[in-house]
Amino acid sequence: MPGAGPHRRGGYYHHRRRPQDRPDVSLPLCPVCQRPVRELASAIAHRETGEPAHFDCILKLLREEHNPGENEKICYLGNGSFGVVQFRGPMRFFVLKRVQYEKTDAPPQWRRALPRAGR
Repeated sequence: MPGAGPHRRGGYYHHRRRPQDRPDVSLPLCPVCQRPVRELASAIAHRETGEPAHFDCILKLLREEHNPGENEKICYLGNGSFGVVQFRGPMRFFVLKRVQYEKTDAPPQWRRALPRAGR
């Protein structure tokens, strides 16, 4: 049957996209894991250096530092702060401790360069 091959659907040929050569953009390295931070929008400013760090790397550091107990988790509360949260049921929780991780005085330079959503 002509045209019944796996690559033809609805009269169009679907080609696999080849990875395009990306321009040589130097991405900042995470101070925790030393890998490039590709998503600056979800990065957190590292406490000591102020450089962008992976959200998950910061979460892992805080888990090791605060060692949450049973029914407790480290959660992002917003505005650069995390909390040790105790869950007291499926819909109830209590913030046991609030940890202000990022400085709130001025945003870091790398964050000011990000495009703002909603503009």
